[in-house]
Amino acid sequence: MTPRLLTARQVAGQLGFSPETVLRWTRCGELPAIKLPGGAIRYREDVLDEWLSSRSATSPATPTATLHVTVPNTRQGAER
Repeated sequence: MTPRLLTARQVAGQLGFSPETVLRWTRCGELPAIKLPGGAIRYREDVLDEWLSSRSATSPATPTATLHVTVPNTRQGAER
């Protein structure tokens, strides 16, 4: 049986994010996807389910991540 392929729009609808966010995750390698010969991006439904399960807050296999944010100094006249 061939797995169902979803578009970024369909994935976004399921996850509650915008298609642009889904595509950004794909470009940075966070979300597994398939690039078709014509350049279209598709997501295997079974792989998406596994991806979501691996990120479940209750999953013992969930890696902890630290978010590092750099805030630029926007004050005028600030020394660099």
